[in-house]
Amino acid sequence: MSSGVDDDIKRDFLQEAGELVQRLSEQLIELEKAPGDPELLNAVFRAFHTVKGGAGFLELHPLVELCHVTEDVCNGLRSGQVKLDSTMMDCLLQSLDQVQLMLDAVAKDEPPRAAPEDLVDALRTLAACAAAPAPQPVAAPEPVRAASGDTITEDEFEALLDQLQGKAPAAPAAIVERPSASGKEGTVKDEAAAPAAAVPPPAPAARPLPEGEAGKAAPAEAQVRVDTQKLDRMMNLVGELVLVRNRLKSLQQRSASDPVSRAVAELDFITRALQGAVMQIRMQPIKRVFSRFPKLARDVARGLGKQIEVELQGEDTDLDKNLVEALADPLVHMVRNSVDHGIEMPEVRQRAGKPAAGRLTLAAQQQGDHILITVRDDGAGIDPDRLRQKALQKGLVDPAAAQQMSPEECLDLIFLPGFSTKEQISDLSGRGVGMDVVRSRIRELNGHVAIESKVGQGTCFRIRVPLTLAILSALMVHAGGRRYALPLSPVRDVFVLDDTRVRKLDRWDVVMVRNEPLRLVYLDPWLQAASSGAQRHVAVATVDEERYGFVVSEVRGREEVVIKPLGASLRGLTGVAGATVMPDGQVALILDLGGLVQAYRQSLAAPRPLTSENGHG
Repeated sequence: MSSGVDDDIKRDFLQEAGELVQRLSEQLIELEKAPGDPELLNAVFRAFHTVKGGAGFLELHPLVELCHVTEDVCNGLRSGQVKLDSTMMDCLLQSLDQVQLMLDAVAKDEPPRAAPEDLVDALRTLAACAAAPAPQPVAAPEPVRAASGDTITEDEFEALLDQLQGKAPAAPAAIVERPSASGKEGTVKDEAAAPAAAVPPPAPAARPLPEGEAGKAAPAEAQVRVDTQKLDRMMNLVGELVLVRNRLKSLQQRSASDPVSRAVAELDFITRALQGAVMQIRMQPIKRVFSRFPKLARDVARGLGKQIEVELQGEDTDLDKNLVEALADPLVHMVRNSVDHGIEMPEVRQRAGKPAAGRLTLAAQQQGDHILITVRDDGAGIDPDRLRQKALQKGLVDPAAAQQMSPEECLDLIFLPGFSTKEQISDLSGRGVGMDVVRSRIRELNGHVAIESKVGQGTCFRIRVPLTLAILSALMVHAGGRRYALPLSPVRDVFVLDDTRVRKLDRWDVVMVRNEPLRLVYLDPWLQAASSGAQRHVAVATVDEERYGFVVSEVRGREEVVIKPLGASLRGLTGVAGATVMPDGQVALILDLGGLVQAYRQSLAAPRPLTSENGHG
């Protein structure tokens, strides 16, 4: 067998096994709620059985052994010889964790390590409890003959299991034709249970087509698997096309030729359609992230002696695949914190008139060109005054400033680096690391996170991120003689600044807009460029559920820009999210509004705050 074929088989196995493991995580949690569901029991059994078959073909013996003993436990559940309890479910979930670790090792070309002996022994004990004569099937597809006497071989037993699942028995030795890396035809001898993973089951017998449909062709396969690197390259090429389109539109404005105008307009239409189509290809349901959290929350709750129920909403909401991957870690932090900090112990909840089991809800919904994700629990909530006192004890805030903080501003303290309300350090929390990482990561995605909480009722985190990280609708502005791009989605208004209306409020310059004070952030001083003193504009934008006015020299208009990564000298600079190439070939920085507000707030708290030439800032 050529190495190319080996790699192909391993890649196919890892992909299929990864999908099975992901579904198993959801199915096991569902099974705990409905332990007698025969469809779930069969699905769980079949998943471990299929992974075992592929692992056996690749000679991954530790994975085969673990799947086999787990399969025995599942078979006992299917036969009704044992009942599912919390101890058995813990063992099944631990087995699933070990399977995932072994698959990760195989993906790194490392030999999988054997599962812990205590876990294997516990699974064997559970399987032994289920070792009783199985009930006779009502009607087997065909009789299975014992090899000799009253015993059957393992292969015949596996064939019987396949029959009980409604599948035809697998051939003991099949020849599968696959192309090798060199393009020549190679043969792979499929032994033992390998057809379960490498060869799809035979299709059911074709039924006679109704009259009038005999001439219609069967539908082609609806989906194909594409390497994500190819999708990334396609998106990059579309991004370059957008840049060229923008440049042509800029040149066309100086040309009076009707044919040129029509051609540019057609190119603009086609580019937008192609951009939308490619972005749609890159979209994935957020379920790929959400599906891991019922098991994660259960594991954390079990370790703390708590009870938890997880509800998922909007799982089919689509967003860019890169965002799906990038959101995983921040959401893990938030789910763990909700279970650890928010959900109370069962007896505490019952004394408060709540159900013993806490409820954690993860929801997603599309809002325009953004996705809103909420993580809500019905726990104890967060006391703003307690946060204020903790921040003072740790020296994270100035005492005078702390006394003037509103409850909402006190809740925002939870995102400060080094902040934690946990009295004791544990494996889950108390080290002052977590929520500050969440906010930083979300801001890197050009999004923001806000918190709402009521004591005794629970806490809700709201994350808002763009649908894609590749192309951004931006408001182009000038500040200090340079061009910058502000993300357009949080911008709510633009107006000309009247210096005579500016007042001071809590060290901020504010201007009244629709009878409400609007805090001003001067971009010119932040960008270390002097203001010209001429007429300036204000872009009103929402940052972390609050409005700010960003003062710039001039607002030029809306533009669709392609986001480019920053160079080493600018990477990590507060207030800068990326860069883009303008139609004239010049580079403009994409600003991070949340970072701008944070940097400006820190400058106001400094002994010598930043000021502009006219004294405002």
